[in-house]
Amino acid sequence: MASKQIQCEICFKEYAVGYCKTCGHIGDACVDIHNTGKVFQTHSVIMHEAVNVHEDDRENPKVIIRDVSEERCKQHATERAIFLCTRHDTMICGRCLHSEHLSCGKEVVDLLREVGSIDCEKVNTMKSLLMEVKNEILLLKDDAENSKENFKTNADNCAQECMELGIKIKQRVDELTNVLIDEITKKHNENESTYSRITRTYNEKITWCENEERKIDQFVHNNMAGYLYLLSRKFDKGVSDVRSNLREIKHKHTFKRFEFKENRVILKCVFEDLEDVCEHQDEVTGSDDGSVNDVFEPTTEIQKTRRELTALSHNAKEYLDKSIKERLTVEAELKRTKADLNRVEKERAIVQTKWTTIKELFNWTQPSGTVQVNRDYEVVHPIMKLIFTFPEGIQTSHHPSPGKSYKGGTFKGYLANNSEGLAVCMALKAEFSTGRMFTVGKNGKIVPNGVSLYDHAVYEYSELVGLTGSKRASYVAYIQKVKAELADKGITEAGTDQMKHLEETVTVDGLALLQAALSS
Repeated sequence: MASKQIQCEICFKEYAVGYCKTCGHIGDACVDIHNTGKVFQTHSVIMHEAVNVHEDDRENPKVIIRDVSEERCKQHATERAIFLCTRHDTMICGRCLHSEHLSCGKEVVDLLREVGSIDCEKVNTMKSLLMEVKNEILLLKDDAENSKENFKTNADNCAQECMELGIKIKQRVDELTNVLIDEITKKHNENESTYSRITRTYNEKITWCENEERKIDQFVHNNMAGYLYLLSRKFDKGVSDVRSNLREIKHKHTFKRFEFKENRVILKCVFEDLEDVCEHQDEVTGSDDGSVNDVFEPTTEIQKTRRELTALSHNAKEYLDKSIKERLTVEAELKRTKADLNRVEKERAIVQTKWTTIKELFNWTQPSGTVQVNRDYEVVHPIMKLIFTFPEGIQTSHHPSPGKSYKGGTFKGYLANNSEGLAVCMALKAEFSTGRMFTVGKNGKIVPNGVSLYDHAVYEYSELVGLTGSKRASYVAYIQKVKAELADKGITEAGTDQMKHLEETVTVDGLALLQAALSS
């Protein structure tokens, strides 16, 4: 089948990627000429937009998929919209920035700097959240379906019991029976409506999750970091809204259960009252076994029931007096219980704190190892060296290949022996103690987990040498980088004891910490 792509109408060497209202269809090279040549400044160029390729797009000359930073400014067609003004929530170019958005200041984001590449961690986090929400929705749907079946059976049983009651007392209570059945049917209809609302919301939220996941896959596949960045800005709020809706459904739209309890004592009294209008029978049973569910009981049994009720009412005052004494006793007991509750509440807070620590240890991914700090005073300018040592071991359920072994290893990091280096050194030891600094990679080797180490000759770059070139700049940049990495994990200089046991070897074993937490 012949290609329907249109050639550039200026050079006839490329396929068209845009359209100039003056020159016609133009290719990439000619688009650049339009952007730089003074003679083309008055020309209006429209680029093919980045859209999904649908069945209707087969007739288009060419569909180009570009990232958001490649889009043209809506006000200046020759300029790329490489900035995002978060105050006005709009894409702008450099000319717009200087003419209309100078007052926005730090609220203007440089997309070329912020979204230069796909943030795989953010993508995984977003997809993981989507998977959690989808699982919650599916779980809610399964619960709703199970509840629907159970309550349908419950409703049928109640209706059957009502019919049996109608048979027992024949047509004398048909109206009451019908009222009860109608109420059961009404509640059942409410349960059906509740199920419909839950299913409708489930379908809406599942569709939202699938749409968001499709967008993420498309942006990642086409390396559209800009659009992925814009999507991520509202992504957490979208997930939060979905979860809020799910919680609302769980607590607001609930199923109503039916219960039918036959009060045999009251039935006996009713039968006694009906004796005047019912034919007296010495022996009538409602079942083959002559059980106490008989519709008509012998007269002696009915009179016995009436006497029992009368005796209970006569003894009511005695019970009331007894209850007053018991109430006073209970009040005294409540005072003692209140003190016990306060003590239990304090203990619960302690247990909650321990449980939080235990939960974190259950998710421990860092292999068992040690860290040692050595100070080298024999060089011209003293340095500090951190040595992280890990023996071989077996991967746990939180590692890529549970049950398989992982290789041991040694990691070294160098720091200047000054106040700043001391602070960073203690922060690295603190991070190592939390079990988050290293993990096991997919290849079975131990790898750093979001924290960098500097493995170069530090003393040549320290401030004492006085160098201002690229070597010193490399170490200065590393210090700022590792501080930011530690801050992201909640480790700061202010939160570490900078002078306590600097050169003490620290051994961290997640299993041992878990056992200690469980035994405490």
